[in-house]
This record gives sequence, C-alpha cells and structure tokens, in this order.
Amino acid sequence: MSIASTNETLGKTKLRKVGAYIDHDLYADFEKLAKVEMRSISSMTQVAIKEIVDKAKADGKL
Repeated sequence: MSIASTNETLGKTKLRKVGAYIDHDLYADFEKLAKVEMRSISSMTQVAIKEIVDKAKADGKL
C-alpha cells in the first residue's frame, strides 16, 4: 500500500467549486435539460461555461 503524495487529493476533485443564485424557472429548465442529456447539473454547468468562454475567445474578448 502506497502513501499518497502531497499533490494527490485522495479521491477529491481538483476542479473549482462554483456557486450561483439562479432564477427558479431557469434552474428547473436547466435541470430538465441535464436529465435529457443524462448529465449532472455540475457537468451541464461546466459545459455551459466552456461554451461561453470558447465563444468569448473566438470573438476576441479573451
């Protein structure tokens, strides 16, 4: 059995945690879409943010 190095997270993610206040109806639709696409809310949020950032880069904003 090996001992984890200080760089390992012992099963925890290295992803950043994001919190937001979202309109109830918008969240309900987002949740439905996540179920249709068989993704978690977290995964859907990451996809949505990536699409926004990619578009901003393509538009020369970043």
